[in-house]
Amino acid sequence: MAKKTTSDHATAAFWQLVEDDEVQQHLRTAAIRAREAWQRVARLRGPEVVEDKKLYDKVREAVTSFARALKLLGPEPEPPNKRRGGTVAGIALTAGAVAIVRKNRPRQTTVPSEPVPSAARAPAGAESTPEKIEL
Repeated sequence: MAKKTTSDHATAAFWQLVEDDEVQQHLRTAAIRAREAWQRVARLRGPEVVEDKKLYDKVREAVTSFARALKLLGPEPEPPNKRRGGTVAGIALTAGAVAIVRKNRPRQTTVPSEPVPSAARAPAGAESTPEKIEL
């Protein structure tokens, strides 16, 4: 299925606007409430406009109706990705493989910068003591 372009969506929205009774009803309600709110603002004075509860109700109804109409005209949401489990499994398998490789690899020993004389080396398993070694 090909993606809809902007012009395809605009054409579909136009026809839905023309034919869909629900969209028309929401737009009609929004227009009526906006006109009522504007008439109310024209009648009231400055401080009264700010405190008028009916005005706020009219504006809220107009905006809500307009938002519902826009939502109906908007594009359909994309279907959710159904292959998400494969990605998660792939990441888990990769992380497990890296952990196993890190655990099983041989440890690297560090090479001292100056060679230590063999007489000064302590035998394996012996604790080092700060005694002087006579040569």
